[in-house]
Amino acid sequence: MKKFNYILIAIFFISFSALSQNIEDLKIKTKFYGAKKMKKDPKKIYINSFNVNFEIYKEAIDFKAGGNGGRIGGNTSNATASAAVGLGGINADKMQEKTNLIYQNYINRLKSEGFEIINSDEASKTKVFEGWEKASGPQVVENLSGIITIVPANYTSFYKRKTDKGEIKKGFLGGIGLQAKLSKELGDAIIADVNLFVMFSENGSDWMKGRAAKVKIKTNLRLINNYAVTIPQKFKEKKTTLGKLFGSVKIKGAVDTYPASSNVTFSQGKVGLGAEAVYSGFLKDDVEINGVLKKQKVVAYQKQGSFVPTSFSTFSNYLDAKADRFSEKAKWIEVDGDKYAQGFYNVCNTFLEKNLDEFFNKLK
Repeated sequence: MKKFNYILIAIFFISFSALSQNIEDLKIKTKFYGAKKMKKDPKKIYINSFNVNFEIYKEAIDFKAGGNGGRIGGNTSNATASAAVGLGGINADKMQEKTNLIYQNYINRLKSEGFEIINSDEASKTKVFEGWEKASGPQVVENLSGIITIVPANYTSFYKRKTDKGEIKKGFLGGIGLQAKLSKELGDAIIADVNLFVMFSENGSDWMKGRAAKVKIKTNLRLINNYAVTIPQKFKEKKTTLGKLFGSVKIKGAVDTYPASSNVTFSQGKVGLGAEAVYSGFLKDDVEINGVLKKQKVVAYQKQGSFVPTSFSTFSNYLDAKADRFSEKAKWIEVDGDKYAQGFYNVCNTFLEKNLDEFFNKLK
């Protein structure tokens, strides 16, 4: 009998180690006001959003404009440096499976605490979602370049519209006040929102680059706290004469920036545009996922061409120096799909579990 118990204990520790060994210590920070209201009101929750995202591709670009500096500064050419890093080996089916499990764990925990989950059919009858579209899982989509969003199975959300870039818009001012209005229409139900972002890239420093364009992408697989996703702007060729003259005011090397944050919120009631009670849970810092992706960097560097007029210089030297210069570097990194999916699951599920522990402890 003792031997059997020892085997069970060994299996437990091996299983626990497998679940925790590849993520760093995960610490959260929380804010909660209006807990007394949540304690006394009906235990009903509507899951307004469950956004699970991971990055598979990163592109960065830098542009250094040339110019005429006269006899002292000389003439310099334009220089462009671009770098790209992509991950291979990630299995979409496994990522969907893990996302489904994360979501199901979340649902099971809410139900185990005595909460009733309001379904999408009931939510669709509210004025808030009147005229909105539905999106149901399971589904794997690319809402931003290089950022994959997974919609879990048995989950349905609503969106107002999509932009030309594929971004889903929640309505006026990005949905400010939506949760409070929705809570009121659903009988003061708690409105839950989950956002998770697993990123593998970060921008490196390019200071002291001098007369050059330079970009550096560093790899670091992690669940992010707060992060600015940057995507180089793409230029569309203008077909009309007027369009070619006035159709684009974009600056070379310009990027679009999208804020991203991993967070868990529960809000309830309505006061103006705000809610009467709100729990917010965030990471204290990014949490790295170890043993999946080796830390490395990809650098693209392009020095400007230069030409200083002298009595010995030739016109060909001048043309060569003034020609635009480009440097491109791309790297594809293979990862173990099983390890990636497991690390993704471990960090996302742990973050949710810790927030649920904190949330329910403060409701007791």
